[in-house]
Amino acid sequence: MAGGLFVDHHCHSLVAGWWRVGGGPWPAWRRCFTEARRPDSLATDVPGLLGYRHFLAALAALLGAGGGGPDEDLERRVVAARDQLAAADPDGYLRRLLDGAGTATLLVDTGFGDDILEVAALEEAAGRPVHPIVRLETVAEQVLGAGGPAARSLARFADAVDQRLAEALDGGAVAVKSVAAYRGGLRLADPGPAARRRAFTGLDRAGQAARFDDPVLEPFLVRRAAELAAARQVPLQFHTGFGDEDVDLPLADPSLLRPLLRDPRTQDCPVVLLHCYPFVGQAAYLAGTYPQVWMDLSLALPLAEPLAAGLVREALGLCPAGKLLAASDGHSYPEMHWWGATVWRHALERALRDEADAAAVAGGVLAGNAARLYRLASLH
Repeated sequence: MAGGLFVDHHCHSLVAGWWRVGGGPWPAWRRCFTEARRPDSLATDVPGLLGYRHFLAALAALLGAGGGGPDEDLERRVVAARDQLAAADPDGYLRRLLDGAGTATLLVDTGFGDDILEVAALEEAAGRPVHPIVRLETVAEQVLGAGGPAARSLARFADAVDQRLAEALDGGAVAVKSVAAYRGGLRLADPGPAARRRAFTGLDRAGQAARFDDPVLEPFLVRRAAELAAARQVPLQFHTGFGDEDVDLPLADPSLLRPLLRDPRTQDCPVVLLHCYPFVGQAAYLAGTYPQVWMDLSLALPLAEPLAAGLVREALGLCPAGKLLAASDGHSYPEMHWWGATVWRHALERALRDEADAAAVAGGVLAGNAARLYRLASLH
């Protein structure tokens, strides 16, 4: 297995009460292995996934819960052993998983999930650095939700969003992130000032404060965020490909970002393409063509674990090795952070088996590339 440190450059925090996953009709972490939300999918489809079965077997080996019954009973045994250990010593169990994954630091999107641990609480529990990433759409929702002058004028609204992003970066955030791919797509066309004013005048402020996805104003704010990130030389992350049940998948193709990458106002913005599946080739092409583009395979590897080594090889076909990043996209339960890192290590070992410089390439993908991009001084 590929060794060395792991910089989890794209993940999320833990839910409150994360130390218990059992007690319901099925373990709560099943929802982390699918984008489906209907109960039938969680009840019957997830247990049939090869990747989920591999996860249970690997965690059983780690916890010593593999014996004592037929394979179909493995999930129950793993959940029982896990919940007992986590409840007895939550911090100790969390650190055991992160240590087992070799995770040195976590870069956490603070805009995902309700009732989750704050960055400081997660850092204390994890016993290692946790750096926030500020989500653009969440900031827009907060500005609209706060009301006042910023909710009544487009110029003031945009300025307030910019200000909050800047304040987050000044306060320690290491990147900005957008989920535009899941809020209308990555074809970020600008219809012009008049259309923007009309869109803001007719805006459903309450609805947009709950979920910001206006098809005119979302691209407008993304372009402004890209200009800010270019000026600050901090990465702007984009979710691409799968990752949300209601995504219109063709509109999440990262190649749709080409105009943003070529615009003189935004071409110096460091862009990180997240997930990328099934557009791995497109993302790799962009990373190999544009010097400001990096890519990862975060959610793709743990969810499509049987394909992991092939996806890494596909990415490295066109993406320079120094621009491929590793992440778990773990959320809610720490096993997801552990499993994502574990899959990455196994995938790199298989994908680079015949390469003379495999150790150096793996070390860069797992940690070094992200440490340089996000300027993580503690890892240099």
